[in-house]
Amino acid sequence: MRLLIVEDELLIAMDLELQLAEFGHEVVAIAADPDEAVAAARAYAPELVLMDLHLARGTSGVDAARRLREELRLRCVFVSATLDVATVAALGALDPAGFVAKPVLPATLRRALEQAAAAGHP
Repeated sequence: MRLLIVEDELLIAMDLELQLAEFGHEVVAIAADPDEAVAAARAYAPELVLMDLHLARGTSGVDAARRLREELRLRCVFVSATLDVATVAALGALDPAGFVAKPVLPATLRRALEQAAAAGHP
């Protein structure tokens, strides 16, 4: 699967990229804010996005996900240290492909991607 990582912490993004490569997926780009995410998605046509909720310069992963959904019909697996019930409920309108809590464990990430694929989101 071709994936875009939207994460402003480089070490976390690199760790996600390594995990995804081990699972046989291709990371097409890493972006740190909503504008970079949309530009990368347009340029590299990912099938799915791994989206952090809190991005660089105080921007929001929710805003980035909304733009990707509306402009490019892309769905996101949200990654965050703050995945409480209220946050998950608030993200429901974006039709998320899944959720992964930080720190990201390989088994959890793999399961989220398998569930997204099984649901028909790549």
